[in-house]
Amino acid sequence: MRIKTIALTNFRNYRKQIVTLGQGLNFIIGANGEGKTNFLEALYVLSLVKSYKAPDHDLILNDAGLSRVSAILETKTQNIELTVAFSEIGKAASFNRQSADRLSDYIGIMNVVLFTPDDMTLIKGGPADRRYFIDVVLGQIDKDYLNDLTQFKHILKQRNELLKQMQEKKVNDQTFIDVITEQLAIHGEKLIVKRKEFIDKLAQSAREKYDYLTNKGEVMIGKYIPSIKGDYLQELRGRITADIVSGTTNFGPHRDDIEWTLAEQTAKFYASQGEQRMIVLSICMALCDYYTDVKADQPIFLLDDVFSELDAEKQNRLIQYLLKSGNQAIITATSLIDIAHNYKNQAKIFQVIKGSIREEQQHGQS
Repeated sequence: MRIKTIALTNFRNYRKQIVTLGQGLNFIIGANGEGKTNFLEALYVLSLVKSYKAPDHDLILNDAGLSRVSAILETKTQNIELTVAFSEIGKAASFNRQSADRLSDYIGIMNVVLFTPDDMTLIKGGPADRRYFIDVVLGQIDKDYLNDLTQFKHILKQRNELLKQMQEKKVNDQTFIDVITEQLAIHGEKLIVKRKEFIDKLAQSAREKYDYLTNKGEVMIGKYIPSIKGDYLQELRGRITADIVSGTTNFGPHRDDIEWTLAEQTAKFYASQGEQRMIVLSICMALCDYYTDVKADQPIFLLDDVFSELDAEKQNRLIQYLLKSGNQAIITATSLIDIAHNYKNQAKIFQVIKGSIREEQQHGQS
């Protein structure tokens, strides 16, 4: 899939802007603070109906009551008109001018993969950050996973409330705790299986991408680490007493994690900041492949300031990969001084100055 045109109205520092993007590489060039990242954020918002870094009200231009992002999305089978709007009273999304009754019906139409050098939560963050990453990806492409996740969270809340009451000796309903534990296990087991399959496939691809970018021969490995390794239901039943004492459910997919290692060392503690960024970039590249395999259409790759800590060789390796992959890629940068001339000739290049985007050159792309 690719975005043909995108229009911003009162979004961040853009009063009104229409951009026609190329089907492959698109460079958004400008000094810091001019609006490069805001434009990338608009593309992310169009996909997930929320920003990756700010609350909804911050997306509205100061003196405007309504902010809107709309685009024409081209897929393998059709063109789709997408619109996301924010106001002081809420937000709404529509496709082909039909309002989405539920945002979950809209999310997943347009898939994006975002890399930002400031977001190292996949490596440096806590387990909740890494679980959130899995849930966002699988929730977009697998409605059954999203349903199981929703049911799991609902039942988990009920179970924890009951455990708290049993801890305080307000109730002692062994039958109900057994029933709700069984329900929790049904959905929890499905989540664990799908998460592990996803991480195993993603990690193998990311390992190859890391080796391609760095050419150092250091092995990068990712593993899904479940908090329960045996039969989930039996483990839950065996730990009910401990859960009652603590007043909460201590084990399950809500406590699982992902571990990333580099050269047999835990990346969170031993990899340098530059190496951690390369790991995250490799994961994002692998995620593009995963979306393509699962949905039979390529996601849109958003890369914010990706060149900031890459030397010229790695920059050009990345661009070479993007050209071969065929993904539509939107890349922000302060300059393209280290990018090979023949690569720039295959891209659309835009200049951003004070919230205004102007195409600098075009080389036959549409």
